[in-house]
Amino acid sequence: MTRKTCIFLLLGVFLAGFGCGGGEAPTPTKVPIPPASPKPVAKVPAKDVPKPGAEVRVEPPQTMAYSYNPLGKANPFQPLVVEKPEAPPPAPKKKVEAAEKKEKEEPKTPLERVDLTALKLVAVVWDIPQPRAMVEDSSGRGYILTLGTRVGKNQGEVSKITSAGVIVTEKVEAADGKMRTMETALRLYTDQ
Repeated sequence: MTRKTCIFLLLGVFLAGFGCGGGEAPTPTKVPIPPASPKPVAKVPAKDVPKPGAEVRVEPPQTMAYSYNPLGKANPFQPLVVEKPEAPPPAPKKKVEAAEKKEKEEPKTPLERVDLTALKLVAVVWDIPQPRAMVEDSSGRGYILTLGTRVGKNQGEVSKITSAGVIVTEKVEAADGKMRTMETALRLYTDQ
């Protein structure tokens, strides 16, 4: 076994040495380059040539004045996160109202605890007096939606059910701290 291995190794070394070649390196051949023909020089009219001792005026190129219009643009110097000042402690009567408001804001159904992006629209029944739609969450549980059903973490509400999908209206806090309504569409077919 070792004898065969030695023979193969010697044969490999011999072929490698033979393949490398021991001859002289080929000399590069020079390709003759034709000499460049002198180009005719264009004559400049005498009236464009300045006279010796005369002043030459060079006018700067005209520039357009730019004015910045900040309308419709966010102020880059305002922080993105706006800290809300803490309100003074409410009176006892207001505490009851605040508790009722907090109960309204807390999610009561499983659909209000799920983000809209985690829901998948599965079916739509739209050509009836009370249209309905069915959505699935990420765990595969199905839920029936009707007009006015609360959906999503941002106090979303189903506002429209069509053959193409479901429109959910949410209250979202914008970067400037104001509450805005945003319509999100859950599509039956995602390519539309």
